Amino acid sequence: MLVKKVFRYIYRVVFQKGYGTIEWKNRFGGFGENSDISYPAILQGVSNTYIGKNTTILANSRIQNYSDKKKSLDGIYIGDNCYLGFGLSLLNASRITIGNSVLMASNILISSENHGMNPESEIPYMDQELSVKDVIIKDGAWIGQNVCILPGVTIGIKSIIGAGSIVTKDIPDYCMAVGNPAKVVKKYNFETHKWESVLK
Repeated sequence: MLVKKVFRYIYRVVFQKGYGTIEWKNRFGGFGENSDISYPAILQGVSNTYIGKNTTILANSRIQNYSDKKKSLDGIYIGDNCYLGFGLSLLNASRITIGNSVLMASNILISSENHGMNPESEIPYMDQELSVKDVIIKDGAWIGQNVCILPGVTIGIKSIIGAGSIVTKDIPDYCMAVGNPAKVVKKYNFETHKWESVLK
């Protein structure tokens, strides 16, 4: 076991630019025990990024934090026991909070920022002032493949977002939502112990 750990450490230092080493993890605001981000990844602003314990982020992730370090609540916060799939993109200019035990499939975009959209301005969209709103994903949520979560959205406790959905508005606790834009189609009934349709 010790030999395996030593080999893994040497491999990461030499071939993966230090990914997963103690020195690399110390660049983050916080990096919990037994957590890991697979190589390769694009990382920016990690000093204001906090990852809990036993959390896995798979390869080809893009974690870019543009938030103001002077604002104590700004940053990216990922809880304990999360499993976040390949190709995750977190684009943050305010605060993104991901709770505990959150499951995400691959190729998911979560953004707390959007470019200005004034067509009358002489300033190109890419240079217009950003519009920023916090994003919250609560404990136990399950986010399907190719989902896009836009600024200002809160996804409730143990809610499920179907594959390919674009989430533009809040999703309450214990709900299933699908589509573009995502709409709630089922809610869990704790009396019948079943997911029940909310569609008429």
